[in-house]
Amino acid sequence: MLIVLMSSNFALLPPAFQDLEDAACKAESHIMGDPRAACFHARFALEAAVQWLYRYDTSLRRPYGFQVRPFAGGAGGAVRVLR
Repeated sequence: MLIVLMSSNFALLPPAFQDLEDAACKAESHIMGDPRAACFHARFALEAAVQWLYRYDTSLRRPYGFQVRPFAGGAGGAVRVLR
């Protein structure tokens, strides 16, 4: 049996983004074994990235507050499935 070890898709992030890399790698590591946990960790990483953008890019204004929920399908936070 051949086992291939792959590095993370997020290993290219510079050291300044270590927290974001950790969160994204955790999501990536759960994708096959526990997809629900992978979604949780992916959302956490996305929220951290969005917060970083608003913190360091002064030309951006927060339209909806601190959460990704409004971007994910409305006030209820339900993601709409397109068919």
